Amino acid sequence: MGLFKRPRPEPLPDPDLPLSTDGAATLRMMVRSAFAEAGIEVAVLPDHVVDDQGRQFGLWNIAAVCNTLPERDWPDAVGKHVANLVGPADDLDSMTDAELATCTYLRLVERAGLPNVDWHPSATPIGADMLALLSVDLPETVSTPTEETWAQRGGLDRWLSTGRANLLALLAGDDIEHQRIELGAGGSFDVAMGDSFFVASTALLTEELVRRFDPTAETSHGVLVATPFRHQVAWRVIDGTTDSALALDNLFRFAMLGFADSPGPLSHDVYWVRGGEWATVTAVVDGQPQVHVSEELAAVLGGAAG
Repeated sequence: MGLFKRPRPEPLPDPDLPLSTDGAATLRMMVRSAFAEAGIEVAVLPDHVVDDQGRQFGLWNIAAVCNTLPERDWPDAVGKHVANLVGPADDLDSMTDAELATCTYLRLVERAGLPNVDWHPSATPIGADMLALLSVDLPETVSTPTEETWAQRGGLDRWLSTGRANLLALLAGDDIEHQRIELGAGGSFDVAMGDSFFVASTALLTEELVRRFDPTAETSHGVLVATPFRHQVAWRVIDGTTDSALALDNLFRFAMLGFADSPGPLSHDVYWVRGGEWATVTAVVDGQPQVHVSEELAAVLGGAAG
């Protein structure tokens, strides 16, 4: 026997989930078992599961949660997560319209996180990876009912108005923290964060978001916006200065880091939002970050976007 032990090899990262390959395999088995205990048989794929009705349930969020816990606590976390996924419908059915109106929000969601592509066919697309739709803030989870559910409860338009009003109320309250990020090389930007699952969704109210923290802001040239994960939104008002052009790259790096490291990821991209229209100005292609500035955007950035 040698005098020295061989160093233990570093665990290999899983390509689809924020865990090691062994940890991801363990998590997938736990998720399958938890669904089985709920009476639902699922097919397990690398980053999601699919039930016999074709509904898809993403694994990234629960993997990110488990990554912060000792493995002995994983079964309990997975069990609660799956119970929340399959159980909220009963809670909604028991709620009155008045009760539902207090906890319905317009929300940004990652497309991949929807159980089914037909879950909300009228949802507004935001870039390639996100949708704006309605969700319900329940005591233990956030539920995203089908569009048909809202139609049966008085009509989608009515509830969209309610969801927008509740998002405005969140934005106007004291539960969101604000910070101005100043960097030595220039390119400052603003960040809002909070415990609510809907903080990033306030980006859907871009004008109101900007003026909540700077009532005198001039937004005629639009705003650069990033929503890395559900608890955080970052932005920079375009003012034609070199500093606002530099902020584009800074926001992109900020979004990529938050998207990669945090539960509830939304997008690693930066968007140019003007007049309610969202244009994607960044991308990650084959693992490489890319910025795509149109002539129109370059003009309002003061020609300094290169």
